[in-house]
Amino acid sequence: MKKDILKSIPYKRVVNLESPYEGDKRTVYHAWVNVKDLPEGIPTDVNPREVNDRTKVYGRIKDALTSSDESFFVHNRGLLLSAKDIKIDTLNKVMQINIGDLSDEDKSIYGVLDGGHSYHAILTQREKIKNNTTQYVHLEIMTHVRNIDEMAAARNTSVQVSDKAIAELAEKFDFVKASLSSEPYKDDISYRENESDKRLDSVDFVRLMYCFNVFRFPIESNKQPIAAYSGKAQVLKDYLNDYGVRDTYTKIAPLLPMITQLYDLIEKEMPEAYLEVTPGGQFGRVKGVDRKENGIFTKFYQWSMNYQISQGLIFPIIAAFRGLVTEENERLTWEVDPLKVWNRIKSKLVNNTIEMSRQLGNNPQSAGKSATLWSQNLDAVNTAKLQVQIEKLKEK
Repeated sequence: MKKDILKSIPYKRVVNLESPYEGDKRTVYHAWVNVKDLPEGIPTDVNPREVNDRTKVYGRIKDALTSSDESFFVHNRGLLLSAKDIKIDTLNKVMQINIGDLSDEDKSIYGVLDGGHSYHAILTQREKIKNNTTQYVHLEIMTHVRNIDEMAAARNTSVQVSDKAIAELAEKFDFVKASLSSEPYKDDISYRENESDKRLDSVDFVRLMYCFNVFRFPIESNKQPIAAYSGKAQVLKDYLNDYGVRDTYTKIAPLLPMITQLYDLIEKEMPEAYLEVTPGGQFGRVKGVDRKENGIFTKFYQWSMNYQISQGLIFPIIAAFRGLVTEENERLTWEVDPLKVWNRIKSKLVNNTIEMSRQLGNNPQSAGKSATLWSQNLDAVNTAKLQVQIEKLKEK
């Protein structure tokens, strides 16, 4: 007779919830676990999905896991495990999970019900995590599951039709496509669900347009388009509600070629801008920045670079350039060349952003949601705009 296999898993925190029904042994445990402590050998036979490490979703899991901003535990749904039994050693902070004897019968009941892609990515990529970075994953462990097939199906096939897909069906991206028709990345954009061969998402462009929505976020207002960074669903909802009513995005879309060029320039030149303010500094040690030896390219134009940078450090910078946008004859135009303004004050913008991140606990995500930072950078761009305009007047 085979012996049951026990998997020891150190945990940071754990809570358990007993069934709300009297006499029901079903219990759910929730735990934060260091990804480097997650054991190999947990069966995945109960998971109805085969792991496909070539999809965009899998790529995002890897990127979140190896990022230095220590937010994998909130970016990733984690793993759902079915266990025969579980024992908690609160003194040593270790869970003993019983996954059965690994017979065909037990492997059809116990193991990874949901999160197979995350489990695979963790096991294959965790050695790439920097030594000064700790990533945690959420484990949801259920015991005494009654109907394993029903549970696995419910957790793995509840796919909702996204707002993005609805928008495409209504042809609400046609004017965006037209604005990007001459860009080299035009064929790399996914406008529908499950286009895993496309490296760019149409929502990326909606978020950038939201950053430059001078109608909703005029430069004299205290309101900042922070949701462009922190709330994709909110931004997409705004886009859909605007379509056919105010149609402000149709005015913003023609700015996208310059906006995407500016985005990539910020990505590529942040390291040198940082060194202008911090001579001898090491940009790769900034929280939210990962140095890569090769194979890293800017988001849109695929310019070669050496650092992967958190969007929490990029969005507060690029959104500031809406201060250069004005409306003339019902069209949005640039009052001043944004690339020239970036070149003039890039060190100030980068310094503002990194210093704010440090003040907020070396947290690029907190920086990305700081209204104070977004306002500071907008003020810097507005000041530079006035300086350029004065210089032009003097030249005349």
